[in-house]
Order: sequence, then C-alpha cells, then structure tokens
Amino acid sequence: MWPGSNPPMGPPPPTGPAAPSWVPERRVGPSAGWYALPVVLLFAAVVGFFTVLGFLWDDSKVADGPPAAGDPVAGVTVRLSEGHGYFLYVRTGGSSPYSCTVQVGERSGPVRLTRKNSWSAGEHAGYRYTATFHAPVSGTARLTCRGADGPILVTPDDTVHAYLGFAVLAALGVGGLAALSFAVTFLRRGSAKRRAAGAGAHLR
Repeated sequence: MWPGSNPPMGPPPPTGPAAPSWVPERRVGPSAGWYALPVVLLFAAVVGFFTVLGFLWDDSKVADGPPAAGDPVAGVTVRLSEGHGYFLYVRTGGSSPYSCTVQVGERSGPVRLTRKNSWSAGEHAGYRYTATFHAPVSGTARLTCRGADGPILVTPDDTVHAYLGFAVLAALGVGGLAALSFAVTFLRRGSAKRRAAGAGAHLR
C-alpha cells in the first residue's frame, strides 16, 4: 500500500430487498404426543369397566335369581347363595318380622335382619320392603320368620345392577372425554398448520 493512499474498500453492501434472516420453525400447535391422552382415557374406560364387571359378575348372576313367596310360619322355599344378600318384603300394611331362620336339611340357624341396600329395593305390587339378610349357606333352603302377619316375599339383592349402571355411565363419561380430547387436539393442530401455511405464503 502506497503512503497516503486510501485503504481498500470491502465489497459494496447488497442493494435491493434485504436477504431473509433465518427464523426458527414455529411449533405447530399441540404436539402429536397429545394424541396419547385420548388413547389413555379410552384405555382406562375400557379396562375400568371390565374390571368392575369381572368383580361383580358372580353377584350379577345371583341377582338374577327367582323370587319366592309364601307363608312365614310354614316357611318359604328359597334358593340361596352363601354370602349374598336378599331382600325381604311383607304384605303392604302388614307387620314386619323381628326374627328369621334358615333351614337346610337338618341344619338351621338365625339370620341377621338389616337395612343394607334398602335404597335399591325394588317395588313389588302388594308388598313393601322390610329387611335385608345375608345367606349363611348355599342351596335350597326354607326361610321361616316370626312377627309377620301375612305372606312374605324374598328376592335377591339386585343392587349390583345399579353399580354396573354407574360403571357404564363412568365408562361412557371417560370415553366422551377421550373423544373430546381427540377432537380438540385434531382441530388445534389443523388450525395451527393452516396459520403456518398462510404465514409462509405471505412471506413469499
């Protein structure tokens, strides 16, 4: 470089539209991983319902057993399943028994009268619910009661049907949440993709 000369100039600055700067890609709405949520909810609904169904399956079969009616003194022939509950009805307007006994063959013993699951006791024409007892044995037995002044009716405790109904409603509710979650994720991702495509077209 000669003394007094100006230093060499660099390349002239670019003219015209500025070169586009690098912009990181914008995330498109909810990630695809959000689709796992409805899958998990649906799985929970199905597994939960069939778990409850399996747990209550034996009770549901007992609940479908036949009713039996007859004279409380002579005895009512009933088909019992040990450990399961039975509803006891008396004639409408009649008195309630204060004690009952179950006899199977030569064996007999008292049963404890309670009000368990009385909220689910069904209506039967000419009868009113009065008590619940649990079967101490399985098989065909003769039930006698003291204190009732008219015929009695014995039916299996069918509260299990209400529990199964609740399980169905819960499964449907969780399944509905799964469908809603899927729809929201799908719509939000679609909307975000359309916005991203529109923004890219505008930059061009």
